[in-house]
Amino acid sequence: MGCLQPYITSILFFLSGLIQWGGARVLVEVQSGPLHRVIGYSISISCNVSGFSNPSAQQDFRFSVYKPPKNTQEIQIISTDDTNYAVAVYGDRVRRGVITLERLSVTSVLFHVKSLEDGDEGEYECHTPNSEAVYDGTYNAKTTLKVIGDTLTASSTGPASFSLSEGDDLTLQCLASSNTFQHTHLSITWYHHGDREASPHPIISLDRDLKVSPGQRFEGRYQAGFIVLDKLEEATYRLKMARIELSDAGRISCQAQEWIQDPDRSWYPIAQKDTQPTTLEVKAIVVAPDQGSSSMVVSMTVHKTHLQEGEGLSLQCIVNTQGPVGQLFSVAWVKDNQELAHIGPTGVLSVGPEYGGRERGGELRAVRTKEKTHLLTLRPVRTQDQGVYHCRAWPEERDGNGVFTQGSTQDSTTETITITATESGLAVAMDTQQVSVDEGDALQLTCRVSVVKGQLSITWQHRSASMATGPFSDVISLSRVGVMELGAEFGKRNVRTMRPMADIFTLELGEVTPSDAGAYQCTVSEWTTEANGNGKKTHSQSQDCSVEVHHVESLLSVYLSSRGVQVTVGGEVELVCRVQGPSLPVTVTWSLQREGQSAPDNILTLSYTGDITWSGDQSNYHLRATTGKKEVRYYLRIIKASHKEAGRYQCVISVFLQGRHRKPQNSNALGVLVQTPSRSGQQVNLGLELGSQPPSRFLHLSVFLSLPLPESVLTLSSSSSPLDKSVNTDIQMECSVAKATSNSSRFGVSWLAQKNGEGNKTVLSSDRDAVITLGLGLGTEQRISMRRREGWSFELTIRQARSWDNGMYYCVVEEWLQDPHGQWYKLPPSSAAMELRLKETVGDLSVDKTKQETEVREGEGVELTCTLTSGATDPASLYALTWFYLKRGSSNSSRVPLVILGRDGLLKYPGYKWLQDQKGRLIFSRPTHGTFLLGLQRALQGDSGVYQCQVDQYKLNQEGIWEQTASDQSGTADLTVKPIESVLTLSSSPSPLDQSVNTDIQMECSIVKPTANSSLFAVIWLAQKKGEGNQTILHSYHDAVVTVGQGAGLGGEQRISMRRHEGQRFELTIRRARSWDSGMYYCVVEEWLQDPLGRWYKLLPSSAAMELRVLQTVTDLSVNQTDLEMEVKEGEGAELTCAMTSGDPASLYSLTWFYMRRGSSSSLRVPLVILGHDGVLKYPEDQDNQGLQDQKGRLIFSRPTHGTFLLGLQRALQGDSGVYQCQVDQYKLIHSNWELSATNESGTTNLTVRQPIEYVSELLSERGFVTESVLGIFIPLVCILAILVVVLSIKLKRQGSAGYKKQAKSLWLEIDPLNPRPED
Repeated sequence: MGCLQPYITSILFFLSGLIQWGGARVLVEVQSGPLHRVIGYSISISCNVSGFSNPSAQQDFRFSVYKPPKNTQEIQIISTDDTNYAVAVYGDRVRRGVITLERLSVTSVLFHVKSLEDGDEGEYECHTPNSEAVYDGTYNAKTTLKVIGDTLTASSTGPASFSLSEGDDLTLQCLASSNTFQHTHLSITWYHHGDREASPHPIISLDRDLKVSPGQRFEGRYQAGFIVLDKLEEATYRLKMARIELSDAGRISCQAQEWIQDPDRSWYPIAQKDTQPTTLEVKAIVVAPDQGSSSMVVSMTVHKTHLQEGEGLSLQCIVNTQGPVGQLFSVAWVKDNQELAHIGPTGVLSVGPEYGGRERGGELRAVRTKEKTHLLTLRPVRTQDQGVYHCRAWPEERDGNGVFTQGSTQDSTTETITITATESGLAVAMDTQQVSVDEGDALQLTCRVSVVKGQLSITWQHRSASMATGPFSDVISLSRVGVMELGAEFGKRNVRTMRPMADIFTLELGEVTPSDAGAYQCTVSEWTTEANGNGKKTHSQSQDCSVEVHHVESLLSVYLSSRGVQVTVGGEVELVCRVQGPSLPVTVTWSLQREGQSAPDNILTLSYTGDITWSGDQSNYHLRATTGKKEVRYYLRIIKASHKEAGRYQCVISVFLQGRHRKPQNSNALGVLVQTPSRSGQQVNLGLELGSQPPSRFLHLSVFLSLPLPESVLTLSSSSSPLDKSVNTDIQMECSVAKATSNSSRFGVSWLAQKNGEGNKTVLSSDRDAVITLGLGLGTEQRISMRRREGWSFELTIRQARSWDNGMYYCVVEEWLQDPHGQWYKLPPSSAAMELRLKETVGDLSVDKTKQETEVREGEGVELTCTLTSGATDPASLYALTWFYLKRGSSNSSRVPLVILGRDGLLKYPGYKWLQDQKGRLIFSRPTHGTFLLGLQRALQGDSGVYQCQVDQYKLNQEGIWEQTASDQSGTADLTVKPIESVLTLSSSPSPLDQSVNTDIQMECSIVKPTANSSLFAVIWLAQKKGEGNQTILHSYHDAVVTVGQGAGLGGEQRISMRRHEGQRFELTIRRARSWDSGMYYCVVEEWLQDPLGRWYKLLPSSAAMELRVLQTVTDLSVNQTDLEMEVKEGEGAELTCAMTSGDPASLYSLTWFYMRRGSSSSLRVPLVILGHDGVLKYPEDQDNQGLQDQKGRLIFSRPTHGTFLLGLQRALQGDSGVYQCQVDQYKLIHSNWELSATNESGTTNLTVRQPIEYVSELLSERGFVTESVLGIFIPLVCILAILVVVLSIKLKRQGSAGYKKQAKSLWLEIDPLNPRPED
């Protein structure tokens, strides 16, 4: 059965691979894009990483951006591990805190930009550096940020201030809209800011989903119906506050927020605007002071409870109270548990919305007839006025600020009022019960009447679709004498009611908005004339209908198309933007997004007024439009097709209604792909493909452009070659165009130099627009220039040529032509070569050219000499000198000037950054007229290299001007700076060092001879025990910081320490030495020195070795040291024995059971159970790192005899496998104290816990099974299970992918002052 084991192992490995199938471990995730944010506002992008082997280890994050149009150049922004990570363009914003990186946890961060700029658009990358030895996963992720303009506007209508009395009503309106091309929602909040308050408080808000919620301070008044927020039109929001109070005084403002939904389905506020506040003054009504509350009895009397339609209803409410005269209270009349009217403590009347129109028409009146008597009259009554009525009253207490506090309410008994309709034939009917109208069109409703006996009046009312059971509000009314009166909400609308015929009334409402949807009711009243000539309303009948308003976005559709044609460069391409739907004023914008651009460019905008605004070059486009019955077509014709027109075209429409543009609607994108030909006459495929097209339509447009490019005939001529000249003269080299491809060609010219076998280097270049760019130059001075002479001739000038200017010079010319559309392209370049040979002039100047090689130690000084061998005695000459430095292996053109002595005696040190540390260590001197010395103090290894001097001789010419006549260079001085060699010498304690167990041991390591008196030392103590490698015990750094190594415990206890004595002596102490402390000990000393710049570096270390032998003391303690092997099955119990073979009955003993994993050193063993000599049993708590915490509840310790110690292990696990050993300590009574006198250890017990599967073969053999028969059953069964796992995994992945968008919640939460709210 043993042959079954390899198959089982392979199958289990295969199944584990299937489980882990799905990708790499490490994964960086960033918030999905594109993210649209408004310029000037903030953004936060979250990034997290998962999959590292140590999930609690802190990871670093770096943010970069790739900007359009190419998105290939990484621009570093900010990092958690490098404060200087940002490039210059972002460095200032990072330092000012405008851009920050907030760490949320060890594996997640938030990238914040407090104020976006126009150039912040691009593709942002979050990168996590790998902190482990191997790469396994994805370490970066990208998201796209689109920066859009701020189009949100908010303004208030009406006066800037109000002065009202308490109890009056207040109405304010706010206009808010946005014209962004993205799909956004608006939320509106009205705020109140008291005069003495630090911050405003919300009154009421309408969120982005059109849900109304009151502020905490105003919730009670909202529930009572005194505060209402209505959306009248698409951009108008009205606040109504009834019965204003003294506490309402202050400033009231409106705040609009614009929200956008990100790709992760969460909503985020991108813009915010506040209106100018309206100042409100509330005047108190003077009333008698309140004298306290008392018991109250409310009663209601009714003159008549059975009425005929058209009669009057009188309800008298009497409040009896035992309180003093002048007590304040409020009274309300309630019908069917709905408040009808209400008189406040100051006598102000408020009427509910259902009876507001009748109160304004004089039908409803309520007055205070006496101090405690209130009367409500309703005349004439209608059948709908019948119901159950009662009175309600409550006391009002007023504080020092004039604010009323409502007391408990008292209700009267109820009275049922019945109203019988009089005989009348009046009947009312609407022409249509269901009416549909398009947004922007006019709404017309017709109400017909029949059997009319007297004069008629009509009232049209409206109830919003969002309030299915709410009250109606007045739209317009027509009195019996023909007077029209508009309702408050429709006062500024184009609305009228007419009576074209005696039995027909019509309502006309122009430019319908979505808020006009809902129920409309016409109420027709019949009037008679009384004897005194007054009119009396006798009967009323009502009828209603439902009106549905279709949003304008649902009425129009737009898509872009074109025909397939074959054209050449200069041909025409025509695109058609088709707008289908009703005739509405529409603004059309054409845009083009070229390859590599992050956002499209607008070509033109055709306004709804017919005005055309061009955003780009209009010379190559032509626009026309045709109008059909239900379709308008806009044609954009490209007059001359070229590469500039390649890209994705789109037309965007926006309907103009109610004085503003509605949400834009985008057509499908039509892409143009252009391939540039490589040779003349090749054909380029320009593909236009349709994207985002409705499923019922599909177009593919292919435009083939034949782009014949001309053959280049460019021919050059140049100066004669070779060109022999003398040094210190000005040299001109000329390159001319002998023949060009076209007379309109332009030329870009580059001059290249090749010297002494080096590669070509650009000296100077001029582009086709004659913009000159300098290259590496011809040395350390800018001695070159180029000019364009007559025709196409280009001349290069080298002033005061040097001997090292010798070499080959190349003139490379690029010819540029324009295509028919005015775009520049270049032809293959041509070149001409010239050789420059410079000769030294005969002069009396000569410099010693002896080559020198100098070696010094780091920190020492060195002096270099430059000597004139001839010419120094010429009194008519002046000399200039330059010392050069060249790194070994570099070309001559890379040498750098160190010191420059001008002919006028001025000394200069050029400011090269990487040589700044030399500047303070250089000393220049001139002891004689012909000797120049350069001293270098405190030499560093970086000073190694080649040094050389150059001497220039100047003489007066005939005009009295100093002119350079000769120049010469010295031989090279090769300087080598060698590092300081260590001479560190150590001494140590004698070896071997024999000590007894349970004693304190000191080992000493001393420095006999240091390399320098200013040295600092780092000391490392290592231990090597029998059969094991070196382990660090203690490490004391050169700055005196001490760390404890892995082997510090020397057996699990902190028994070591180190101290530094005077004279650079280091002593290691081991307390209460154990026998296993024996071994080799090493003292490793690192010597640290400072270089001349104050930087610390270390020399090669030295070490000293000591052997420690810990000897057992003579004792009568002995423990059985036989090594045992034990095997048990997983789940069974095991018992380990520790037995003393000899001992002392007068002694006490302590015992410790140790556990050690196989292959570990003895210093890593872990105590399991400790029995003290006082009999106390302890289970150490430091087992977490060893994974043995679960053993604690399964260990059983017992001591059946004085010398036998048993350790039981219940329900053994595979993790229990390892080496077990006991240690016995003997204590004896010495001077009345129990002191440790001896220690001994048992042999080891090697415990192996075997898996149950290892017994399968034995079990099957016992039952008579054959291995081959088991394989024949088991292997096919496992294969079938593996196939099922693969199939189920694939199915689950597909289901997860299909349902992701609907089921996944947002992984991101942006922290922002605007407090974004995730989608409900």
